[in-house]
Amino acid sequence: MRMNKKLKYIIRTLLVFGILLIISIKFGPKDDISASKNNVNTSQVHKITNQDIVGTWVNHHNKDLHQKITFTKNHKWKENQHGITNIYSGTWKIVGKRTIRLAPYDEKIVFNKHSKKQMNVVNYNHILNKN
Repeated sequence: MRMNKKLKYIIRTLLVFGILLIISIKFGPKDDISASKNNVNTSQVHKITNQDIVGTWVNHHNKDLHQKITFTKNHKWKENQHGITNIYSGTWKIVGKRTIRLAPYDEKIVFNKHSKKQMNVVNYNHILNKN
């Protein structure tokens, strides 16, 4: 008889635990991804597109460089610096939500998350603004 009471106690405990587990999964807090989708106050950063990049960008923050980078639709770029035209050139591609990479120099450029008219050349800490 004693074994039978212990078995019933264990079964009841497991059933209660199982029910509580199901309730917590169904009605418990959501993970960050689903919670952020429902949160209207979350400012979302949209992925950059080719149109955001194409154009001429000027370094207004370090005027001594006279740096101007032009990005074209065919994923080419050229840079004027120190009064020399086309001192650097190569290709560019989007590698992240706000990041492009310049070949062949492997430079990373990250768009400002608050303005698609400004970006930072990470390798050199240069800030470029779209003309």
